[in-house]
Amino acid sequence: MAGHARAATGEIGGGMMAGLLAVDGAVRAAREQAAWDRAEARAEDAVHRLGQALLASRAREAELARELAAARAEAAGLRIRATRAEARIPAARRA
Repeated sequence: MAGHARAATGEIGGGMMAGLLAVDGAVRAAREQAAWDRAEARAEDAVHRLGQALLASRAREAELARELAAARAEAAGLRIRATRAEARIPAARRA
């Protein structure tokens, strides 16, 4: 009878140990999944921020291109005005 009790106790202890290991494994798996979820969320946020920065950069580039075109047009206009003004100056005064 004593041997039977020890065997039953051993089986119960083994079963409890297996149960605890299973719970521990489940807890670890849940923690790991939560860590992966947080990492994925951070990565998505980073991609979103980079996309927003890219859009802002493109908008600034377009703005600068417009400013450059306006400055070039102004410079061309000034050259034309200067050329016309020079043409009105008598040849004797230019020398």
